[in-house]
Amino acid sequence: MTMVDYLFWAFVGLTILGICYIIGLFEGRRSQLSMRLARLRARGQAVLDGTTSNSSFLGDYRAGLSSQNFDISINIDDGDARPGLDSEEVRRIMEEHGVSFDKARLMRQQRVMGRNNIDPETGMPMDPKAVTFSR
Repeated sequence: MTMVDYLFWAFVGLTILGICYIIGLFEGRRSQLSMRLARLRARGQAVLDGTTSNSSFLGDYRAGLSSQNFDISINIDDGDARPGLDSEEVRRIMEEHGVSFDKARLMRQQRVMGRNNIDPETGMPMDPKAVTFSR
C-alpha cells in the first residue's frame, strides 16, 4: 500500500466517525426536545383538565420525577392512565439519602425485592425451596 492509500482509508474512517458523531448529537437533542415538549404539554394539560394530582404520571413528571434513564414523558404522550410511580416513597428516599431520582428508584426496588424474599443483588429467590436452572 502506498501513502495515498493510507491517507484515503484514514479519511474514510474519520468521515464515518464524524457522521456517527453528528447523528449522536441529533439523537441527544431530539431526546431533550421530547422531554421539554412533554413538560410543556403536561403543564398545559393540567391547567385544561384542572388536575393537580401527584398520583399519575403527569403529576410525577411535574414533580420532577423523571430522568433520561426513566423518561415518563412517553407515558404522558401515550395518554397512559395507570396510577404512576410510588412517588412519595421515591421522593422520601431522595431527601433522606440525598440521591438522584434513578438511585432512589433503585433503592426502593431493592427494598421491595427484599420484602418479597428476592435477593436484590442477583434477582434470585432466597427461598430454600426455590428451584432454579442455570446454563
